[in-house]
Amino acid sequence: MASILFRAFCFLFMIMLSYALKKVGVLRMEDGKALARVVLNITLPCALIVGFRSFVFDVRFLVIPLLSLCVCVAMVLLGMAIARKRRTESIFYMLSLSGYNIGNFVLPFVSGLLGAGGVAAVCLFDVGNAMMCMGFNVLLVSLVISDSARPSLAKAMLSLFKKPSFTVYVVMIVLAALNLHLPSVVFELAESISPANGPLAMMMIGLMLEFSLKKEHVAKVALVCGLRLAMAAAVAFLFYYFAPFDDVVRRSIAVAAFAPISSAAPAFTADFRGDTELAGLANSISIVMAMIFIPLLLVAL
Repeated sequence: MASILFRAFCFLFMIMLSYALKKVGVLRMEDGKALARVVLNITLPCALIVGFRSFVFDVRFLVIPLLSLCVCVAMVLLGMAIARKRRTESIFYMLSLSGYNIGNFVLPFVSGLLGAGGVAAVCLFDVGNAMMCMGFNVLLVSLVISDSARPSLAKAMLSLFKKPSFTVYVVMIVLAALNLHLPSVVFELAESISPANGPLAMMMIGLMLEFSLKKEHVAKVALVCGLRLAMAAAVAFLFYYFAPFDDVVRRSIAVAAFAPISSAAPAFTADFRGDTELAGLANSISIVMAMIFIPLLLVAL
């Protein structure tokens, strides 16, 4: 328990340190965006490869991406119902309620505290999640608000494979299912790079945190965060106590359920000309909540 608390504290410290350095002018938000490109295109794919090195595929694991897909579908439909076809509200609720920031936030915690088995489980959870928050959520929002530039389903799906992390997910799962293995030199190279993923991801999160509170935003952000927290608690409880997997897998998915809002949500909000300030605030608050609940959950389970 002491080891888990210390590692969790180190991650939180890096977030707070980079946020403080941004506030005093040593670093800037633009530095966070540069770190995001490094994490998403280099260190995160390497961490995923390492996580799958000892992964043994079991057909039961298909339940995990199906679970995340169903949860995201339920939440985006809930957002649609709350918004009642009002344009700005539809963009905010549908994009902010559905989807998780797995790669940049949960994976560093899991890889550092639960090992390779946890990484593989969380990656499977992120497959269903990525399909929604990077593709289908955008498609559904465009349909609801009758945007003139509606993306096609095929284009939305193909866009997923432009992201190295999602492509690595799929390739590694397919290789595991076929009982095929990458050359050992690939794993050794990935192992030399992957330890940087955690620190860089935490610093990136700290640099991109923003808090600009307006009175009219409080109720909307509270509703989104409250609903996400309620869903996370339900998913974590049901999966941890009833899923037919080992302890590491059950703990990993329980942790993943408390992930913050997808980092893509504010970006897509901007693309739809929605309220980016509101989306950014909700994203930041969800990160703070995850910083509190995930370490507590890792200690408690």
